[in-house]
Amino acid sequence: MRIGHISDLHVLHLEDVNPLDFASKRLVGGINLLRHRADAHSVEVARHALARLSELDVDHICISGDMTNLALPSEFRAASKLVAEIPDAETRVSVVPGNHDYYTRGAARERRFEQHFQPYLHSDLPAYQESTGYPFVHFREDVAIIGINSGVPTPPLMAWGKVAENELRALDALLSDPKLKDCFKVFMIHHPLLPFQYAKVQESRHLVNATDVLKILREHQVDLAIHGHNHHFSVNKLPHLNGSGDLYICEAGSTSNRANSLPEFAGSFNIFEIEDRELVSIETHIYDGFEDTFVHWKEEVFRRVLV
Repeated sequence: MRIGHISDLHVLHLEDVNPLDFASKRLVGGINLLRHRADAHSVEVARHALARLSELDVDHICISGDMTNLALPSEFRAASKLVAEIPDAETRVSVVPGNHDYYTRGAARERRFEQHFQPYLHSDLPAYQESTGYPFVHFREDVAIIGINSGVPTPPLMAWGKVAENELRALDALLSDPKLKDCFKVFMIHHPLLPFQYAKVQESRHLVNATDVLKILREHQVDLAIHGHNHHFSVNKLPHLNGSGDLYICEAGSTSNRANSLPEFAGSFNIFEIEDRELVSIETHIYDGFEDTFVHWKEEVFRRVLV
């Protein structure tokens, strides 16, 4: 099975926006957009990524949050329209929210993300979902894709996240279900599980209870954790707590980024090849602004598949 991972699309859509919408944390975010981000992210670059993933025959696409910039209704409409363009999206897409999707208390209270991406948030084991809809699990062949929310409204200039305690307990129970025993387990979250080496102040953007999340994942022998948030490609691994096997922790970068020439920060996506409940390879493609397409950058192969 081939799973594509994209993240941090930051769809910007300011048409029909009321100036009063910026009478909040969005004022700081709007200034940041004007200074840095407005030209950095492109819906067309995201479309190029989805087209390339289709050409590369991925079976499923995981999106690890920050679909929007300012959690505006117009941005959610544009972002959900983009995802709906994926063929058979309702059965081929899993998505979780990021901090920008919970940018204001109003967006969180109105559950704008969940309203617009509801088709991709159902669970094949709904008994473990809290009233918020998380965690969920999607079974695809012998792969279990588990999604959880780490987005919370934060003060200006803060971008940290946290998994709610009740959702953390539900995650522990879900991973204990016998139906997951013989599956390759993929865990989706927006915030990183490990410290980011380029962060000037870790506390402003970290996952508050990352240690608790990692303990659960390692105890239950989760195979792969994918996240976003840092806009930086990375592959790390930690041993399972029982001493058998490893948890791979991977970030795709910001897929829609068209403004960075450094490969690690360029627009990118990952493809995970999974065969017989093992991770075979991680293939990374980055955006080439000159060719206006995504090109192969690197690949990590863990075992060869005999054809």
